[in-house]
Amino acid sequence: MKFLPTILFALLFVFISSCDKDEPQTEKNFTLTFKSTYGGLALEKYKNYPYDDRDIQVNKFNTFLSDLILVRQDGSEQRLSDIEWVDFTPDLAPDNKAVDVKFQYTVPAGNYTALKIGYGVRPDLNAKKPADFAPEHPLYRENEYWSGWQSYIFTKVQGLYDLDGAGDPESTLTYHCGSDAVYRTSTMNATIPVTDKSGALTVEFDVKKLFYYNGGLLDLDDPLNRNTSHNASNIDLGIKVMDNFANATTVK
Repeated sequence: MKFLPTILFALLFVFISSCDKDEPQTEKNFTLTFKSTYGGLALEKYKNYPYDDRDIQVNKFNTFLSDLILVRQDGSEQRLSDIEWVDFTPDLAPDNKAVDVKFQYTVPAGNYTALKIGYGVRPDLNAKKPADFAPEHPLYRENEYWSGWQSYIFTKVQGLYDLDGAGDPESTLTYHCGSDAVYRTSTMNATIPVTDKSGALTVEFDVKKLFYYNGGLLDLDDPLNRNTSHNASNIDLGIKVMDNFANATTVK
């Protein structure tokens, strides 16, 4: 029995030593929030917004985002996700207001200086099909895949345009952008402090800025500017839209 205190002391020392060791971060301590607007106004389905001297509605807006990465002060990177699906206008939303889309990640504490974003589905993932993924994976969505193009639909923007100027948007707008040729990337600088317990960043997309071309808004009186082609060799309009994504993005 005289050895019992010694044994208990040794066990206590081992327990304390093990507690002092750095444990891997497992708590989801970082929230990335995506928001959508139109000209700085909250986006809402079936609501008329000004477009030059006409009105426009944006009734569907969703997009895939690839390679979401935080950049540290020393230039090293912390990957958040290979791919995410961001749907601002889900069919089962409680009302017509665009929803905020939030993701949570586990991120080591530190000071980060930028967020990298891939707009669309990066080529190696775009080479696959929905059947290649588990049901819970963002790329399992059959409705977001063009079999004829062998590509996912990277971004959908759908709505109506007041073509006749009567004040009631009636002409269909359909922008379905896909294929490796329209994939774009950007790096958004920001001050992003992250602790063991918390960290957050908001990314906002202004849909109106997706319609700009050569310094002005697309001429929607031109039928070629109102609907993307379903011809895989005709992606001119899709390129115009996807080229604008970085300028349509702000981080807060």
